[in-house]
Amino acid sequence: MTTEEETELYKAQTDIRHLKNTISALRDELDSQTANKTEAVQRAVADAHHEQLQLQDTVQALRDELEGMRTVMDDAVQKAKADAHGEIVQLTKTAQALRDELEKMRIAKDEEVQRVLAEGKQEAKTLIDTAQALRDELEKMKQEKEETVQRTKADGHGEALQLQRTVGELRDEMELMKYRYDEQRQEMERTFRDENQELRDTISTLREALEAKHAGK
Repeated sequence: MTTEEETELYKAQTDIRHLKNTISALRDELDSQTANKTEAVQRAVADAHHEQLQLQDTVQALRDELEGMRTVMDDAVQKAKADAHGEIVQLTKTAQALRDELEKMRIAKDEEVQRVLAEGKQEAKTLIDTAQALRDELEKMKQEKEETVQRTKADGHGEALQLQRTVGELRDEMELMKYRYDEQRQEMERTFRDENQELRDTISTLREALEAKHAGK
């Protein structure tokens, strides 16, 4: 073998070693990258699994919180219904109490009006009887006066004048009693009207209070 051939052989062997080293280095780098990629994939899978677990925990926590809120809201609704029912019952009782009180006042007022009317009728009857008695007395005195005048006409004009004055005084007294009777009757009518109006005002006030209670409800 010549020197030139040996040189070529050495060069070829050197190139082969260099290529082997390059291939080995590339293989090592490929193995390293493959290992890194596998590790990255495993880490990504682990991270994804961990994140999935966290999301599952979060979803469960949200479900639990939602269920808790639903329970709280249901309890609140039930309590509100119970409170509203209690308030309705209380308002119903109050309205009934107002109706009962109004009825009692109406009955009491009716009884008072009937009593006043009865007393007024009795007093009016007494006054009428008194006036009639005075008329009868006056008529009797007129008759007696005429008889006396006839009997005592000869006794003088002065006594006749005295009798006339007496009759005039009696007539004035009767007119005064009639005037007082009219005044008392008018006063009784005014009292009856005032008490009747007061009863209407009281009933109207109680009715407005009852309607306000219902409206507020």
